[in-house]
Formats: sequence, structure tokens, C-alpha cells
Amino acid sequence: MTTRDISPPNGGRHFARYLKHLSFLMIWFVHVALSQSSNDPFTFFRPSITISNSEHAQLDDGYAIARVLPTKGFEVAVLAATPVEVDGDRLLAWERRIEELKQSSYVLAIGRFSNPPRIEDLAGLELDSGDVSAIRSCRPRNCEIKLSSSEMEQLQSAEAQAQGNRNAAIQHVFRHIVLNRVQHYVADGHIPPSEDHHQQIQPASRFALLLDHMPFLRARLPQLVAYLRAYPLKTNPEVESFLYWSKEHFARKAVITVTHVSMVRNDGSGLPEILIVGRNIFSSHYIDASLSVTALMRGDANGKNYLVYINRTEVDVLHGAFGGIIRHSIQDHLKKTTETLTDLRRRLESGTPLSD
Repeated sequence: MTTRDISPPNGGRHFARYLKHLSFLMIWFVHVALSQSSNDPFTFFRPSITISNSEHAQLDDGYAIARVLPTKGFEVAVLAATPVEVDGDRLLAWERRIEELKQSSYVLAIGRFSNPPRIEDLAGLELDSGDVSAIRSCRPRNCEIKLSSSEMEQLQSAEAQAQGNRNAAIQHVFRHIVLNRVQHYVADGHIPPSEDHHQQIQPASRFALLLDHMPFLRARLPQLVAYLRAYPLKTNPEVESFLYWSKEHFARKAVITVTHVSMVRNDGSGLPEILIVGRNIFSSHYIDASLSVTALMRGDANGKNYLVYINRTEVDVLHGAFGGIIRHSIQDHLKKTTETLTDLRRRLESGTPLSD
């Protein structure tokens, strides 16, 4: 069809024919746009996050991708993705075995909490010697570990009353502090403030901001977002969840974290087959709040899907003299997600966990 075919006529004799050609073109353009959108497995993340044509080509060639996302303030963020030839059942089976899933040279120790949580779940958790030594000088607004003021007092009291083995006494109380946090979180969603720096940090409000910075969740899975915002006061029978703790190398320190994992299966067109959300509810260093999304996106009819990982983390050290160095270190740590995803892909495609 040429320009001459659809150009407005000089008179009104062929106006109906002109409108017919114009309507045909409009329908054709709409059809092409919808077809391209439906064929793009990453439409779910738009418009805030897009996968470029070159990245898509790299994924189609079988390689993982990773890049740092733009942020403001004290936030760092990363996007990573890899092609996988597995379905949602396989991914859920591995996620439930979080201790095996996260095995790597960066993970020093890890454990999943029982339901209900109990102290035995923390048997393998220990503070490093440097953190144990720092307890003695811990004060509100000046502490090397992210704790509330009452938790600082508990640890210092344990040290003062220790009969011989100071380290064992501190480790024992620290495990109970972590357990107490988890129990309160499961009961009413409460997370104590961090009072290690001059400004008291309320983790719930920081998490809410990170959730706002993932608008695709609110736009396409509003019920899940409502569940995450109000947990545990708002329930959702479609969400499977659990908590785990880990101790990992992170920017020159061994960082202890506790994470709440929420998993949901979706049947709708354009939605992830499986969506896994990880919320940080405790971190011994650096992290004020963290939110991760792992999505298994449906690909082609040959069984090739895409595993997409997005992490947004607010850290407490980006305003100091070494903020730039630490930001770079944290971004490098997050970008190593490609290694984790590559390892995960290998495990997923090898079969279900042996102990599942």
C-alpha cells in the first residue's frame, strides 16, 4: 500500500474508500503492537524495568545478564536474568530447600526456621569475633551492629554476667534476640528499630518505600502487595511463605540476615508462572531494608523460560566519606547474582532436590 492509496482525495467522491484504507492501517498497527507485547516475556516489569533487545538476544543465546538499576538516595538495585528449561514445580521444590539452593562460597552458614520458630533453628548461627568484641562499646546511636537499644543492653548484660566463657554467653543471648525478632514478626509484623546510628531507622517504613519502587507489582499483583504490606494481619491462602537466616560475606564483613520468603503461583497471561518475594527483616550490618523479586517468566513452546531477579536494598553507609567505595562494593556483590543464577540454573535443570 502506497502513500497515494491513502492520501485524502481532492474531492469527496472517493472519501469512503479513503476511510476504509485508513481504518485498515489503524487496525494493523494495533494488531502488531499487541502481538509484540504478548510475545515479550518481560512485559510484566514494564514500564519501570525493560529488557533491551541486546539483552534479550544474549538471553536467547543462553547467557545470563546483569546490570545495576538507577536509584536515588541510599538505595542500590540490580537486575539479573537467565534462561532456564524448567517449570514452576521445579523452582518451588528448590526454593523450599533454601539451605541447598543458596549454597555458594559467599554463604558461610544458613538455616530455615520451623513453624513455629524455635531456638534449635539457630544452632549454627554465630557472631564473628569482631562483632563479639564490638558489643562492649555498643551504645544507642553508636554501635557497629544493627540492634535496638534494648538488644544492646541484653548483650552487654550477658557479657557482664558471664561466668568464664564470655563468647558463649554473648552468642547464646544473640540467638535468642534473633529468635525473639522472628517470633514477634510472625505474630504481629513488628520489627524493632535500628539504633546503631544517629538516626533511628524504622524497617517497616523503609520496606514500604522499596515496595513503592517496584510499581509493576502494585499494578499487576495488587493482592500480593496488600499481603506484603500488612503481613501477618492480612492473609492470602495463595501465598506460601517461610523464614530463614543466613551468614554471608558482604562488603568485607560477615553479615547475618533474616529473610521472609513469600511464593505465589500465577495462571494469568503475562504474569510470572512463579513469583518469589524476599523481604529482609534483620541484618547485622549495612542493610536498612531489602526487597528481592524472583520471577519465572514463561518463554516459548519448547520449554525455555526465563528466571528474572530484581533486588532493591537501602543501605546505611552511602552518606559517609567512604560511601562511594561501599556503594561500588555492594553493587559488585549484587551483580554476582549472575553467578548465583547460573548455579541455580544448573541445579534446577539437574532435577528436583534429592531430599525433596
